[in-house]
Amino acid sequence: MDQAQSTPKAADREKETVLVDASFEPLMPKFMTNRKKEVTAMQDALAAQDFETVRKIAHGAKGAGGSYGFDRITEMAAAIEQAAKASDASIIQRELSLLGSYLDQVEVIYE
Repeated sequence: MDQAQSTPKAADREKETVLVDASFEPLMPKFMTNRKKEVTAMQDALAAQDFETVRKIAHGAKGAGGSYGFDRITEMAAAIEQAAKASDASIIQRELSLLGSYLDQVEVIYE
C-alpha cells in the first residue's frame, strides 16, 4: 500500500545509479561523505538565514558533482545556488531534502 503513495518520480530517484570511472573508486567514500557534510552545512546556514554561505557551498557542490559524473548533484546544487541568490528559503529546503535523500540512496557503479 505504501508503494501506491509514492510517486513514480520519487521511486525512480530511489533506484538511481551513476556510472563512475573506475579510477575514482578510491575517492568515492570521501566524495560522498563530503557531499553529505555540505548538505548539513547548508541546512545550518539556512537556519541562520545565511544565504551567502548556502550559495557558496552549493556552488562548490555543483562543480564537484559534475567532476565526478553526478549530474543530479549538479542540478540540485544549481537550484540551491539560484534559490540562495534569491534568498528563497523554501526552495533551498526542498532541494536540500531531495539532495540528502539522493545521496543516501544513489548506487555507484564503476566502469
